[in-house]
Amino acid sequence: MRAYPSGVGSYCVSQIDTNEPCVAVIIAAYNAEATIATAVKSALMQPETCEVYVVDDCSKDATLEAAKAAGEGDERLITIKQPFNQGPSAARNVALQRTEAPFVAVLDSDDAFLPGRFAAIMAQEDWDLCADNLHFTHSHHTLPPADPWGEGPGRACTINFETFVLGNLGKRNDNRTELGFLKPVIRRAFLEEHGLSFNDRCRLGEDFVLYAQMLALGARFKLVEKCGYNALVRANSLSADHAISHLRAFLDASREISANPRLSSREKAAIARHIRHLEEKVIHREALENRKYRGLISTLWFLVRQPTAIRDILIDRYKGQQETVMAARALLTSDDFDRLAR
Repeated sequence: MRAYPSGVGSYCVSQIDTNEPCVAVIIAAYNAEATIATAVKSALMQPETCEVYVVDDCSKDATLEAAKAAGEGDERLITIKQPFNQGPSAARNVALQRTEAPFVAVLDSDDAFLPGRFAAIMAQEDWDLCADNLHFTHSHHTLPPADPWGEGPGRACTINFETFVLGNLGKRNDNRTELGFLKPVIRRAFLEEHGLSFNDRCRLGEDFVLYAQMLALGARFKLVEKCGYNALVRANSLSADHAISHLRAFLDASREISANPRLSSREKAAIARHIRHLEEKVIHREALENRKYRGLISTLWFLVRQPTAIRDILIDRYKGQQETVMAARALLTSDDFDRLAR
């Protein structure tokens, strides 16, 4: 295991020699045999990568073997097999406990880093989390424009707790822009200083929960406008198709964040809106399960007591009639970035 300099608690990234490999990439994988090679290769391609942890969450396929083959003997690749399936948060935490790298970055097992990603992020100063824009794609052969916003390093802005939380309220259309999709590089010393890790009760929204916890404790979150992360769009992904228990765990974790006494009145109002948004999602799923398992009379009585579910069911029915396919695009447009930078 590599040795790294101590005393990396400062916000100043320049105090660490980022010309040397200093980022540990963490990939939690479950039944990802078909995609893991692309993820592993994209992580090892980054000169700043010092370690790549593939934590196989007890897959039923050859995920681990495919990851090892993709590494082609690179000593930076470390593979770990979970004894039983525990979810992405627990898998990531295994790697977090092992690495001593100054920075960590999460990569989903079906996604990929774009060339030069870490170099652009490490060029930024004064952050505990630094994310770049994210490119949604249906194939990793479909890449974003190399420089869609002109020459040079591009714009960057700082996101606070309120902006981040309100920026995670989902839109009711296919062009989703939730900031919780972002995959920042994280300064590991901040996590250690505050005893933070991924919430292993969450199999949905675990990224949002960690980022919000960090921001509530004073972390600085910088966002770079250019795309450096390619996210594969899949209809059967957990974020698109999740159980009601996953929503409830996300809701419980969000309520815990809202109890932080350090939050200002504006921050409390923001997390309260986020919680109401999740509560409505839970009610919607409860209505669907009521209709499926308890019959029409019980469902009608439920809808009388929870009228927001009627709205959501009607929206679902309308969306179901639309045969729209999300085009390859950036998570945030230039106009979105303008609003965040204000």
